[in-house]
Amino acid sequence: MNPKARTAVRFAKYGVSVLLFGFVAFAAVEYASGTQPIYIVSDSPSSMSPTLNYGTAVVVYRSSFANLNAGDVVVFHDPRGNPGTMIHRIVSIQICSDGQVCAVTKGDNKFTNPTADPWNVTERFYLGKVIAYLPYAGYLSPALWGFSGILAGFPLAVIFLSVVFVAVIRQTGNMRNEEEAGSSEED
Repeated sequence: MNPKARTAVRFAKYGVSVLLFGFVAFAAVEYASGTQPIYIVSDSPSSMSPTLNYGTAVVVYRSSFANLNAGDVVVFHDPRGNPGTMIHRIVSIQICSDGQVCAVTKGDNKFTNPTADPWNVTERFYLGKVIAYLPYAGYLSPALWGFSGILAGFPLAVIFLSVVFVAVIRQTGNMRNEEEAGSSEED
């Protein structure tokens, strides 16, 4: 491999490592502040298809409810009182009959959600705004097997730590090879 390609690969590895470290750090801070930063799309067919399909992991940030706009994808508790959470797109922001600001939501799937949801999402039900999503990453998560909370991010953390471990082992092996090459040249 030529030196330019080797340098590009090395920078790509560092970039991926920094990205994964940043994601894990973000998730840790969000969990510590009492917010769940990762949700897994677990309905099949997904009410958000084709945007978010079954097994997609979504990264959520608890932005202010007042800063939400039409087009934002949000996570919220089911306003009907059903257990669990929902992920839908905001169609509009309006003032409800009781004077509160409400978000009118709708799933992207035109077959399962042909019209806007029959409820309004208020700040009371709002959990966070989707800032990123990782297709198929949810298949690694115990959340698809009935677990939630911190366990939903556990497989991603294991993958990150495995990548770091392999990188450290490789770097140690490279340093050892360089030392052996240097000592054999002295002989």
